[in-house]
Parts: sequence; structure tokens; C-alpha cells
Amino acid sequence: MKKCRCMDLKGYESVLCLTMAISLMLVQVLPAVVGIASPQVVYVFDSDDLCKLSKDCSFDKWSKGRTVVLMDDIDLKHKEFTPIPIFGGIFDGQGYSITGLSIKVEGSNQGLFRYEQEGGVVKNWIVEGSVVPEGDKSNVGGVVGNNSGLLENCSFSGRVEGKDNVGGLVGRNGTLGKIINCCSSGVVYGKSKAGGIAGSNAGTILRCKNESSVNTTVEERRLESDELTVDDISPLRSFVDVIDIGGIAGLNVGVVKGSENSGEVGYPHVGYNVGGIAGRQSGYVSECLNYGKICGQKEVGGIVGQMEPYVTATIPPSKLKELHKEINYLESTVDELLGGV
Repeated sequence: MKKCRCMDLKGYESVLCLTMAISLMLVQVLPAVVGIASPQVVYVFDSDDLCKLSKDCSFDKWSKGRTVVLMDDIDLKHKEFTPIPIFGGIFDGQGYSITGLSIKVEGSNQGLFRYEQEGGVVKNWIVEGSVVPEGDKSNVGGVVGNNSGLLENCSFSGRVEGKDNVGGLVGRNGTLGKIINCCSSGVVYGKSKAGGIAGSNAGTILRCKNESSVNTTVEERRLESDELTVDDISPLRSFVDVIDIGGIAGLNVGVVKGSENSGEVGYPHVGYNVGGIAGRQSGYVSECLNYGKICGQKEVGGIVGQMEPYVTATIPPSKLKELHKEINYLESTVDELLGGV
């Protein structure tokens, strides 16, 4: 009997040791398993996942604290996609692209994302398609309609059209909005405050490039015969007035730094406040370059169309030295010409 009891105890000890070993393994493995299945990380593999994300983001707080990771290229060409209403989490595109985007819905604040909230981050992806909404058409962008978050390392290629605050990437960039290392190519058109990167900027645009053509066409006014007046017969009144058109931002009251434009901006003899970087500027513009052709009717400039209330130009020492050298050369040339008379 004692021998049997001893054997039972050893068996019990073996089972206990095995149980403890399994428990220790689970303690180490479970956190990793839980992390993979965590609802705080959302993986987007295809168009169905993207459409589900749009539906989930109808609730304004759903995306807060969540990270969305794009896992593959997605083509929306044959998919009925509704813009993502509001986003406040982190969207990491991992360098993948979304093509075939087509937004024609009615209303303002339109783009792949309608609103990006404060604290939101959208980064590392390529978007191709068109955003041409109906109706009011204010705050229209290729990626974000109305931005208060961070847009970084993103590019848009395609067509963006609207009425006010129309941009290749962002329609309206708010005071908290940041657009960094982004680029745009294609066509942008707006009646007021249209830009290759942002329609209007009150935040920060840093190291961005625009290759889009901005307002290089005109939209004819359509009036019934009984509505015509003497003023409407004028050729200058045959087109809708456009104002505040820029290669980077149509209107800048924020910061634009280290950015460049190579796209054509404006239409000959049409439009007020047209500039290679900003159409109208009362913010801060620094270290920006324009290589594109700029056209308009009034207040047209290679960097800024209209500057208000004032502007301070800072010329680096190297440029001052070069300028002084050219002035001396010009002076000596004039002296030679006068001496020969």
C-alpha cells in the first residue's frame, strides 16, 4: 500500500510540474497572441476591408487609438467606395497604392478622407484617381478634404475639382494641420483658393512638391438669354471669376517652407492673385522655388501673387555678393560706353 501511495505521489508531482511548465509558456506566448488579435490594430488587405473601414469610421471616436495598416495595393476601379468620414488614428500605407479612386458624391469636405482629426496621422502611400464632387464642393482634396492632423510621405495623382478650398492633396489645412514630404501631380481646378498641395493653408506645409496643373483651363458661365445684362456681354465676364490660385497653396496664412512647384499655374488674362507658391499670402513663406509658368489677369507673381499686409525679403549673403558683383560689372560697362561717346 505504501509503495502504491509513493507511486501516486510521484505521478501527482509529474502532473504538477507539467502544468506549471505549460502555464509559464502561456504567460510568455499569450501577450504576443493577444497583440496580434488586438482590435487596436486593423489590417487592410483589399477593397472590402477599405470599405468596411469607411463604415466603421462613421463614428467619430472609433479610430482614436487605432492603427490601420495597408497590406497590399488596392484597386477601387469597379468598387462603390464611400469616402472615409472621419479619422483620428494612424494610417500607415507602407508604400502601397490605392488606385481607381472616384468620388462624385454631393457635398463639401470631400477626399479619400473627409476629415482628419487632431492627432490623426496618414502616411506612406500613393493615391490615384479623381475627386470631383457635386453640390457645394468646398474643402476638396485628393487625400483629405479638411485636415487637422498630419499627412506625411503621401502622393496623389489624378484630378481634383471643386469650388472653394481645392487642393491636390488637402482642401483646407487647418491651424493644427501638417503636410510634410508630400507631392501632387495631375490637374487641380477651383473657383477660389486652389493649390497644387492645399487649397488654403493655416497650418504647416513642409518639403512638398507640386507637379499638377492648377487652373490652366477656364469654366464658361452659362446664362439664359433673359438673364443677360450689359456687363455679362463683356468678354472678361464670359468666364467665372477665379481668385487665389497657387502652385502650393491658393491662400496661405500659415507656414510654407522648403517646397517647390514645377506645374503650370493659371490661365492667360484670367484670375486674380496667382502665384507659383501662393496665390495670396499673409503667412510665412521660406526657401521655396518655382519652376512653372504662371499666368493670370491681376496680381500675378512667380512666388506670390498678392502679399498682405506686408512682406519681408531676406537675401542670403551669397546672393548679395553675387548681386554686388553684377552691379559693378554693369557700372563698368556703362562707363566704357559713355567713354566711347
